[in-house]
Amino acid sequence: MKNQISNFACAIFSLIFFFNAESAVLVVNNNLNGPGQFTNIQVAIDSATAGDTIYVSPSPSNYTDGDGVFMVTKRLTFIGAGMRPGEKKDNAALSRIGSRFDVTTTAANGTVWTGLYFAGIGNAINVYSAAVSNCQVLRNWFDGGSSHIHFNSSSFSGWLIANNFISANCGESIRLNNNTVTNFIIQNNVLCEISGCAISLITNFGNAANCIVSNNVFYGQSNDQAFAGCNNMLVENNIFHTISPSGLTNSSINNNITFGTSQNALPYGSNNGLNNVANTDPQLTTFSASTFSPFQNFQPAGGPARTGAVGGGQMGVYGGTFNWNNSAVPAIPVIKRLSITSGASVPAGGSINIEVISTKQN
Repeated sequence: MKNQISNFACAIFSLIFFFNAESAVLVVNNNLNGPGQFTNIQVAIDSATAGDTIYVSPSPSNYTDGDGVFMVTKRLTFIGAGMRPGEKKDNAALSRIGSRFDVTTTAANGTVWTGLYFAGIGNAINVYSAAVSNCQVLRNWFDGGSSHIHFNSSSFSGWLIANNFISANCGESIRLNNNTVTNFIIQNNVLCEISGCAISLITNFGNAANCIVSNNVFYGQSNDQAFAGCNNMLVENNIFHTISPSGLTNSSINNNITFGTSQNALPYGSNNGLNNVANTDPQLTTFSASTFSPFQNFQPAGGPARTGAVGGGQMGVYGGTFNWNNSAVPAIPVIKRLSITSGASVPAGGSINIEVISTKQN
């Protein structure tokens, strides 16, 4: 218990230093006697002010709401423990989300979700009835379920979806309903399909502009495909292992590698592109196409996937702008040492000196 409280305190101090001093850090903790102001995420959302951060403490129990929905009606940052917190010698439990987030208003523009574990939830981040823009989905684990990031209506722009492990079960991973979509970046994610239901992972980007799909790893079943109904995209530096890159039209497809798919040759159809590698093993370091876990090593050990990306870098999640982090913890500072230098006691009204040494997490 002492170690858990100490780790929790370090996390909170780190958040306070990292975020704007004018915003608040609200802590949700559903552990018995766990430190925090709230036990329910929706109550924390309702209590928060736009710009606040909600830290979701790790727990063996899912965070849920009575009607199965967390309503996000303001700009917030949600931070969990990450996919693999034990690698940083923190509490190894995940921040387990058991209800979906519904985003219903442009007042939520700029919202961030990072370090959360979504436990088999359909429409886990469900955006509808508003042109919600400039949001980020970073370093989360979507485990099972389908339509994990779902856009229902209107137009959307400025979304960054990066460093996530997205495991689909008979349904799409990122779905638009042919809305107008601009300035989307889907980069450095691992997207897989576990059931062989012959589905597509990124779907219905039919009215897209300035949408980039880069440095991702796609894998799963041979009858699945990466895209459906996607138009006018830039697709580069991806690894397509067993999942076909079919489903694109009028797109630029450059410096990708395919292996064991039903559409190994790139580009195809109305698409254009250069420097793609067909039906060649990407030589992922520690990898099985039948293991659906973020704990594999998706880095190419050699061959064209190691050096064949645009500019000579790596294809897949270890190249590109948002380089994959094996521990997948949120990129916030962590306190390494905290000491009180004022002496054994401080008189009433006196001052206390605290020395803090922290490091950033990449």
